[in-house]
Amino acid sequence: MREITAKRFSLTGVVNSKRLKTTIQFESSLERDFIYLLEYDDNVKYYLEQPLEIKYVDSQGNDRRYYPDFLIEYFNEQIPRLVEIKYESTLISKGAELREKFHAAKLFCENKGFEFCVITDLQIRSERVIELNNYKFIDRYKNFFCNINKEDSAFPEFNTDLQLLFSEMEKQKKITVENLLNEITDDKEKQAELIFLTWYMVSNNFLYTNLKEKLTLKSLIWLP
Repeated sequence: MREITAKRFSLTGVVNSKRLKTTIQFESSLERDFIYLLEYDDNVKYYLEQPLEIKYVDSQGNDRRYYPDFLIEYFNEQIPRLVEIKYESTLISKGAELREKFHAAKLFCENKGFEFCVITDLQIRSERVIELNNYKFIDRYKNFFCNINKEDSAFPEFNTDLQLLFSEMEKQKKITVENLLNEITDDKEKQAELIFLTWYMVSNNFLYTNLKEKLTLKSLIWLP
């Protein structure tokens, strides 16, 4: 596995993966956005960045090494996927060079029983823009209570507001976020606190919602 280093003209960094309980490195903002999609895909069992090295000889007879971006394993019977993340513009501008890399990757996958695919910004940011924006929105709430001092602060396991939300949800079964808050209290400041906790619950699957539709206070939520 190749170490990811900072590049002059691209965004590099790490994402804290709650699914994998580790940090995942990325080399571009497009890779970061793809990681969001993986984190919230219930069918993804495991994924690894820059997972392996593929050696090949290019058309000029030179020895080359290629490091695909991700290896993904799934819970269902779908075969593992070796994935390259690229901008559509890069596929056009570097087509000849990339074709040789991708051909080597396809041959490698045929021998290993994997599937190789290239995923672009069109698929990540255009076709799934609503989901992606939702994941980015709720992700800011996901690990909030993991970063506080549990000896000095209330957190979900012992939070009375959490129990309040659960009790109301058990009565309502399915309700909009806005109506849930109105059923509990008329106090706007208290509602603001409950909104935060509601999105925390959604981000950690204590409450369900349709993440393929834009999240608003009008969104329906329900218990698992």
